[in-house]
Amino acid sequence: MTKIVELRPNKDLINAKFEKYQFSTEEIPVDTDINLKADVYRLELTTNRDSLLETRLFAFHNHLFKNPYDTSCWFIDQNWFVWRFKKNGNLEQMYLIHDSNATVQNVLYNPSIGFTNNNIVAILDGGEYLKLLIIDTQDHVKTFTLSGAEPGVILDICYVNATSSIIIAICDIRSTGEKKFTRLLLLTYLWKNVGDPCESFELVNKEALKVNGAVEYVYIENCGKYLHSICQDYITFECPKEQATHDKKNVSEKASEIKIPKYCWSQDEDSITVWLKIDKQHKDKVKVHVTPSELSVTVNDNALIQGQCQHRLDENLTTWKYEEDTFKLELYKFETGLMWSELIKGDTGGEYLPNETLAAEIHSRLAHLCTDQTDNKQGQPCLGFNAEQLEECDLEGKDNLLQRIDLTTQENTHLAMLGTSNHVLFTYKTKSGQAICLRHDNDGCLWITGEVDNIKWNMEHYYTFPGFGYVEASKCNKKFCVSPNDGSYVAILEHTRYIFIYKKPETNIQVGKQWIVDLGTETCPIMGAVATNKYLIVLTKKKLYRLQICF
Repeated sequence: MTKIVELRPNKDLINAKFEKYQFSTEEIPVDTDINLKADVYRLELTTNRDSLLETRLFAFHNHLFKNPYDTSCWFIDQNWFVWRFKKNGNLEQMYLIHDSNATVQNVLYNPSIGFTNNNIVAILDGGEYLKLLIIDTQDHVKTFTLSGAEPGVILDICYVNATSSIIIAICDIRSTGEKKFTRLLLLTYLWKNVGDPCESFELVNKEALKVNGAVEYVYIENCGKYLHSICQDYITFECPKEQATHDKKNVSEKASEIKIPKYCWSQDEDSITVWLKIDKQHKDKVKVHVTPSELSVTVNDNALIQGQCQHRLDENLTTWKYEEDTFKLELYKFETGLMWSELIKGDTGGEYLPNETLAAEIHSRLAHLCTDQTDNKQGQPCLGFNAEQLEECDLEGKDNLLQRIDLTTQENTHLAMLGTSNHVLFTYKTKSGQAICLRHDNDGCLWITGEVDNIKWNMEHYYTFPGFGYVEASKCNKKFCVSPNDGSYVAILEHTRYIFIYKKPETNIQVGKQWIVDLGTETCPIMGAVATNKYLIVLTKKKLYRLQICF
C-alpha cells in the first residue's frame, strides 16, 4: 500500500521577517578564465523534434557534470574529448569517445556523464555508445564498453555494493502515434572478475518505465531496489510483472475481477472532494451528515460512506451537487495545509486520486453502476479516456508527484503530492542521497532524503532560502539554478551573460544580499553550471569560468 508523505516545512527554519534581497556592490571575482581548445559539444533539435518534452529536455540540458564525490566537474567538446576540471583549478583531458575519423551514428541527444561513489564514471554519447571509466587514486583509467544502451540522457547511476552491480537510469522521449511521453530505461550490469585480466560488465537486466509529461529528476537508492522521481504523472512499467501466488486458480479468478471503489476522493491544502455514483432517481434521498470528526452519506438508509475522519473538518462549509449522474461532495479541512492519507479511518472501500483533473475518469470508471449504461465487454467498466490520449498541453499546470518505487514489486511505496505551485527549484546529488529544493509559498525549502525503510521515508527539511521562490519565478530568462552542498548561496544563470547570486540570509535577517555578475556582451551561450562551497563554475561554448564565492 502506498504511504502518503506530507512534506511539511519546519517552522523553526522559516524566516517570517524576511523582506527582500538587496543588490551588493561587492565584486564576485573571476578566479579562473580558461579558453577551451574546442567548443563544447551541443546537439540542436531538428524541425521534426519540436515537442514540448523534447524542447524542454534540450533547452535545460546542463553540459557541465558535477562529481559529488570529489567536487570535480566534467564536460565533452565537439571533438568528443572528455575533460575534467579539478578542484585545484587544473583542466585535464580524460578520454576520447570517438576518433575524429570515425562515423558517429544515431546520436539523438546531448552527451551525458554520471558518477558513482567508487570512482566509476559512465559516459553516454547521446546515442548507443555507453562507456564506463574506472579511475584509481593515481588517475589510471580502465575503460569498458557496455551493451544494451539506447539514445538518451543519463539521469543517475548507482553502484550496488551487495551485488557488485551498476544501475544506470537513462531518459529519452518516445511517442505513441502522435503522443509524446518520457521513457526511463534502467540498465543493470554485473561486475564480473573484478581485478582480473578478464574483468567485464555483463548486462543482466533491462527495464523500461514510462510517464506522461516531464521528469524533474531520478535517484536510485544505494541498495538498488528503489527509485525516486519527481514527475507530472505516475510512473508505469512497460512490462508489468505478474504477481506470484501459491493458488494459481485463485489468481486466474482474481485476474478477471476489477476492483470498483465505493467512492473516490481527492484533496488540496484546503479542501477534500468526494465523488460517488448515485442514480439521479435517488438524488432526493441522499442524506449527508458532517461533524468535525465524522462523515456519513446515505441513500434510502443505506450507508455509502460512514465513519470517523482521519482529521477534523469544518462542517459549516460543506457543500454538494450533482454533475450529470455523479454526486460531488466538497468538504473543508479545519487544519489548512494538512494532507490526509485516508478519508475514513480504516475504510479501504474508497480510492484516492492525486488531483481533480481525473474527475472525468472517475465518472467513466463508475459508469457500470448506472442501469442505463452498458459495455460490450463482460465485467469491464466504460472508459472515457486513457493516458495515451493526453496532449502535452494537458499536462501543463498539473501537480508534480514525488514517488518512491519498489523496482522488485513495481509498486509505489511512498508518494508526496507537491501541488502545482510547489514546483522544483533545483536538485543535486549528495554523497549519501539527494537534495531537492521546492517552492513553499514565497520561499525555497531544501529537503534531503535520509534513511528509508518500508514504513518511513525520511525527507528532512534541511534549510530555507527565504523569498527565493518568488525571486526564481520572476526570472523569465532563467536557464540554470544551482546551489552548493553547504547551502551558503544559490545562483540563477540566464541563457547568456548574466548570473544572479543570492547569499542565504541568517535567521531572522530582514534583508539579504544579491550579486549580479556580467560575463560581457561577447559571452557565448551559457551551457552549464556547477556550484561548490567556494566556487561557482560556469561553462560557455568557448570558455570555462570559475567565480570565487567569498562572502
